[in-house]
Amino acid sequence: MNGTDFGLDGGLQIEEAKEIARMAEAAGSAAIHVSCGAYGTYFGYNRAQMGQPRGNLAEVAAEIKKAVNVPVIAVGRINLQLGEQLISEGKADLIAIGRGHIADPYIINKAAEGKLADIRPCIGCNVCVDDLTVLDLSLHCSVNACVGKEREYRLTRALKIKKVMVVGGGPAGMEAAITAALRGHEVTIYEQQAQLGGKLILAATPPHKDEIKPLNDYLISQIKKSEIQLKLGKKVTLATIKKITPDVLVLAAGALPLSLKIPGIESPNVVFAEDVLSGKETGQHVVVIGGGLVGCETAEFLAQQGKTVTIVEMLAEIANGVGHSFKTPLLKRLEAKVTILTGTQCKEIGKNTVVVNGRFAQDQTIPADTVVLAVGAKPNNGLLISAQAIVPEIHIIGDCLEPRRIINAIADGHRVGLTM
Repeated sequence: MNGTDFGLDGGLQIEEAKEIARMAEAAGSAAIHVSCGAYGTYFGYNRAQMGQPRGNLAEVAAEIKKAVNVPVIAVGRINLQLGEQLISEGKADLIAIGRGHIADPYIINKAAEGKLADIRPCIGCNVCVDDLTVLDLSLHCSVNACVGKEREYRLTRALKIKKVMVVGGGPAGMEAAITAALRGHEVTIYEQQAQLGGKLILAATPPHKDEIKPLNDYLISQIKKSEIQLKLGKKVTLATIKKITPDVLVLAAGALPLSLKIPGIESPNVVFAEDVLSGKETGQHVVVIGGGLVGCETAEFLAQQGKTVTIVEMLAEIANGVGHSFKTPLLKRLEAKVTILTGTQCKEIGKNTVVVNGRFAQDQTIPADTVVLAVGAKPNNGLLISAQAIVPEIHIIGDCLEPRRIINAIADGHRVGLTM
């Protein structure tokens, strides 16, 4: 049942919901499951994503519990630890976990065996919800590539054990390595940085994105408990591949940020979004060129630091391609603290200014101590052609194939791990 409506004038309130719960109990209900939110308003409550706190509906369930004697079920992106807490505090009798079971259908078995670190975490990205209900696609999951493909993605031991070299320790590379190792292959990951994670590390940096880190932690934990060999801080060259002579080469080296061909682009005050998310300092007045997800999240990251931020996007709207339930709250937050110029192009970058041309003004000048480029990325696949003459089997995955989302990286890695 609905416990209360959010953002709807004249919608259901908690006292009315309590009366409905009493009526349901009197009519013979064995238990009452409490969700919230009015369809047609804002899905951020009844489809909570990573920007919402875990258990965001639990207090409503606790209020309903005060009105009835039958068991009350709480829901709302509740993990096992929070579920235990809510039950011990008397706020609920039972806990409903939906998306968590999509991410890992063995969540309860693993918990019962004390293997909490082996639970593949739901990151609250809402790809499952948005793609199913808005885009009318089949059910799938960012972190679990087997969803909807359980029959064809059965894990079986490889008929021939191969020496596998994975170049890149981001989500695609780690997933490929884990899957291949589970099938018995001899796997080594080569990562240029001193730590695993790749773009997952940067993705977890902006506000409301801290749920990305548990996914990275999970993948790393699975690698550490396996027999996968790690070579961190190792840049792979053609000479490296010749020396290793792998049976299988998996290129998962990610992507490189794109730049622009405009006057002033080489100025020292121009940086990439990756640099900013990695900790590079900016001035007080910042212009972010590019209003995709990376640009939007970098802008929010800077605005949270008290910077004066302007997003310049050539398309008619920002955050194109971002899921509905994630995009709506993101836009609300940005509109409150960031200047957004859509249908606008950057013409020139000066020492402390940016000149733009848009639908509302010709050659508008914007103060800019720092200019942040977030205009896309290109695959980092330079090794592909030269390696083809050396290695009999090569797979290219993740952003190294085409810059996309976490769901694509994990899906690529799992598929390749199963088929090599």
